[in-house]
Formats: sequence, C-alpha cells, structure tokens
Amino acid sequence: MRQPLASAPKKTHGQPGHRLPVFVCVAGKYCAGLLAGLWLLAATAQAADVAAALHEISLLASSGAPQLALRRMDAEQPGFADNPVDWMTWERERLQILRSQHMDAALLKRVEALPPGIDEHFLRFALTLGVESQLQLGDIPAALTRVRKLIWQQGVHAEAEQLEQWRRLVVRAYVREGRVEDARLALLRYRQDYGTDNAEWRWLTARVMLQGQHASSALKLLSGATQPRGRFLYQVAALAAGAGKPDTIAEHAVSEAATAPTPGLQRAWWSLASRAAAKAGKATDEIRYLEHAIALSPDPELALLFPEIDADHLWDRYLALGQQIGNREQRLLGNDDDWYFPATEAMKKDPLRARIFFAVLAEYASNEQRRSLAHEYLVGLLDDLPEGKQLVHNLYLNAKRYADAGRLPAIVRYRLIDEALETGDLDTASRLMAGLSEPPSGQDRFEWTLRRARVAIYTGDVPAGVTLLRQLLDAGKTDWSKKHIDRLLQVLFDLQTVKHHREALALFGALLEKPLEGQQRRELLFWMAESLQALEQYDQAAYLYIKSATLTDLQAMDPWAQTARYRAAKALVKAGLLDDARSIYSTLMRATHDAGRKAVLNSEIQHLRLIDSEKTETP
Repeated sequence: MRQPLASAPKKTHGQPGHRLPVFVCVAGKYCAGLLAGLWLLAATAQAADVAAALHEISLLASSGAPQLALRRMDAEQPGFADNPVDWMTWERERLQILRSQHMDAALLKRVEALPPGIDEHFLRFALTLGVESQLQLGDIPAALTRVRKLIWQQGVHAEAEQLEQWRRLVVRAYVREGRVEDARLALLRYRQDYGTDNAEWRWLTARVMLQGQHASSALKLLSGATQPRGRFLYQVAALAAGAGKPDTIAEHAVSEAATAPTPGLQRAWWSLASRAAAKAGKATDEIRYLEHAIALSPDPELALLFPEIDADHLWDRYLALGQQIGNREQRLLGNDDDWYFPATEAMKKDPLRARIFFAVLAEYASNEQRRSLAHEYLVGLLDDLPEGKQLVHNLYLNAKRYADAGRLPAIVRYRLIDEALETGDLDTASRLMAGLSEPPSGQDRFEWTLRRARVAIYTGDVPAGVTLLRQLLDAGKTDWSKKHIDRLLQVLFDLQTVKHHREALALFGALLEKPLEGQQRRELLFWMAESLQALEQYDQAAYLYIKSATLTDLQAMDPWAQTARYRAAKALVKAGLLDDARSIYSTLMRATHDAGRKAVLNSEIQHLRLIDSEKTETP
C-alpha cells in the first residue's frame, strides 16, 4: 500500500542558493584573480556534474528505459528562469532522447512549449527537430510551413550546414507528399548551391528518381555507394531496372538486413527481399521476409518505396498462398478438417506452412469458435519468430481488416489490451476495451473491472471509471482480502492523481464500510484526509488525520501515527487553529529522540510564533 512519505527535495544543478564564499585580501581589497579562479573551478565542476548526469541518463535511455530516463530529467532539470544555460543543456539531451526513441508527439509538445527568450541557436536546433518529428508523424503541410519559415526568417543567421539541412528537409517533405516534380526542381537548385559531392543529395535525388520511375538513372547515380542508405537504394534501383537477378538481390537484402544500423533500414531490406522473392516466384520466401518486415517499425520515407508492404498485404499473401496450396492438394474451403489436421501436423516440421493454413482457417473456418482457435494457433506460432510479439501487435493492430476492434478475435484482443496496459498505451487499451464487459476466460472479474476503470480514468472518462468502481463496491463482495483492497486503492490513488478528489472521497468512504483490519482503516482515513486537504477543507482533513493516528490507540506514536499527527498539525495551521497545531507539535517533540525531526518540529513551532506576532502587530 502507498506509504505517506515526505517528498524528497528536488535536486538542482547550478541554481541560486549555493553561494561561494567571498575571500578578502589582507589589504581589504578583493583578490580578483583568486575569485576568478574559484568561479572558474566552480563552473568547471558544475559543468562536469551536469555532463556526468546527462551521460548516465543517455545510457539509461539507450539501454531500453527511455521513460525512466525522462522521469529522472523531470526531477533534475533546473528551471529555465533559474538557470537558462543549464536548462538548455538538459533540454537538448531530452529532445535528442525523444527523437531517437521516436517519441515524436512528445517532442513536438516540448518544442511548442519553449519559453520566451530562448537562445537563437538552441531555438533553431529545437525547431529543426520539430520538423523532423512532423515528417515522421506524417503532418507534411505543417513540416513544410515550419521549415520554410526557418529558411525565410532564420536563414541569414543560420550556419551554412544548418541551412543546407533545411533545404533537404523541404525536398523530403515534397517526396513524402508525392510531389516528384517539386522535389526534382528543389534538388536542382540544391545542386547548384552545394554541388554533388554530398551523400545526402545523392540519396535524396535517387529517391526522387525512383518515385518518378527512372530506376536506370538512379542506378547510375548510386554506383559505388558505400553508405547504408546508398547501398540499399542501389539494390532497389537494380531490382526495378532489371539489372540483377531477383534471387541474388533477395539473398543480398537478407544479408544486409542482419547488420542494418536502424530498425527502419532493417525493415526496408526485408521489404526489398520480399519484393525480389515475389519477382522470383518464391511465394514462401516472400511471406517469410514479409513477416520479418512487418515486425519492425518503418522508416516513413523508405517505406514509400514499398507502398504494398503492410499488415494487410501479409494477410493477403497468407490467404492467397494458402488457397493455392489448397487447390493443388484438393482441400476445400469450408471443410475445416482438410486444413486443421495438416496444419497441426506441420507445426514442428514446417511452421510456415502451419501459419499459412491457420491464417486460412482464421478467415474461412465454418464457425466463430474454430476461427478463434485458428487465431490462437497462429498467434502462438508467430510468437516463436524473432520479434514475434511485435509482429502479432502490428499484424492485428495495423491491419485495415481489424480497424474495428469488434472484429478482432477475443483471444487476440485481450492479449493486445494486456500489452497496451503494460506499455502505458492507454489510448489503445481504451479502444480495444470498448464494448468488452466480460473478462477473458480464466481471469478474475474483479481484476478485469479494475483494469477497465483505470483505463477510463486515465483516458479522461472519469465518470465511467467511477461507475465501474462503484459497481465493485456495491456488488456484495465479502472476501475483501488485503490484495483486493490494495489493488482497488491503486485505482483510487489514480483518481487523486487526476485531481478528482470528491469522487475519490466517496469511494474511500464506501470502502471504509467493508470488513477491514484496523491498520487498513487508519490508512484509508489518511488518504481521505489527503483529498480533503486538496479540496482546502483543512479542519475536516485535520480531523481525519488525527483519527488515522489514534484509531487503534489514543496514545499511539508509531511511525504512521507520527506522520498523521504531523500532517494534522499542518492542516490545523491552514485552518487557523494555531493552538491545536502547537499542541500537536509539542506532543511530537516529546515523543521523538531524532535530532533532525526535533529541528523540523522546532522550526514549525517558531513559525507559529511568527504568525502570532504578526497577528498581534496588525492593527
């Protein structure tokens, strides 16, 4: 259960309040050289501290915990008003983490909220990343508007390299919109200004040529390319121009996919391998490569070269090849046994054949129960593949055939809900939960209802969440174990987090009527007092804090009681009941032997004296 703890002080870097001692010479004049040296040492130490902290956070993000890294930044980044230089150092690292983790929506939100008075160099850096994120999110008009504004308003002040980058961003935006002629003309002007000795220019030009169906020209341009994207585009052009055997290109693409530096480029290589295998007439290889591609996140720009490679295409290929095999082997759609038995027999010897057969059954089996079973088998087989769990996620959630969550097979839907909740993707969880009132087979209804309530609360539908919690409390449940109470309390804490304290109070009160242990009642009273305090009902809050402290023993001074009494005194001060607050502080002073706590309590009592003296002086 959540424990009432004092909040930890916010760690700061270089904020005011940590003054250096001023040294004075014997003659009485400031030793300017010594002071300068001290300030330099202090600044150097401070910069080293910041660099070390940011390095650690960067490692945390790259190790697979970006959310934890960003949470640390929230706690440690200084305020802009307090220390703009350090704030920008931290913010630069934050934006780079968001961009590297493809958290583009969050990055745009930060860029839109930049404080006024920001340094122009930093502003250009941040706005450029914002354009990159808009391109990634597919908001091409907004990206074009912003990058043009950067060129017009900031181009004179920008470094040559940055202006060149903006010019390339314009071309990329044209490419994303399919404006091939505009992209070609922009590249001609770019070439006039910057020449052709530029890898970025070459691969952008090749992209435009490929989109304009000029594969042979792209092939010549990319001859001898050594960079990863250049090598990839060369092979795309070779396949499109008929300059290589599809079998050979497919094999090369598979080899390159294993060492490609980014998931987007890996997916692009697998997509190329799939297209080459299809040209070579090797349908099973095509599907195998498609499975690898769909499991990975796309590079939005490279993905334009393979418009057919998506989740629906993989479903279509499963079904088309399955029916071809069925026709060859004289298997009838609608006769489920013709497909189930060979599918189960192939699960170990030829799992790809099994996946294809189960996909056919998932679509064409004679009743819903058998279709659901086929999906269950298919998902189990996909899980065994590299990146299989992500493949299942993409295959179902990114397919147009399942755009309506109601069409998703229940067994897959429940699984995807669990994954969404684990990753914090509450919008997806909410969409998938819509219309589901029954828990999945074998899952406790209490836990399922709590999940639905939590999702409703965090996606803004607080009334629906409160209704679900009320249903749990009114259901006549008698076995209120500590585990059940703790699980329910976590959702009530969610209500407090989103500042719906009145609703939380009503539900805390209903829970208080259940058969609870004494300590559980003390804790509930404490959290009710927290909500009352948030509602500025300080006298009522103080009452419940005191009740929490003394419920099981009027003289209790255990850690819980001391914390509750201390919070009661703070609430009493806000309620204007200073004598009562003083009495509680004094009682706590007598009960504690810890020097630090005594100092805190003494400070609180001194504060009360100050308030008293101010009242006396006021006419």
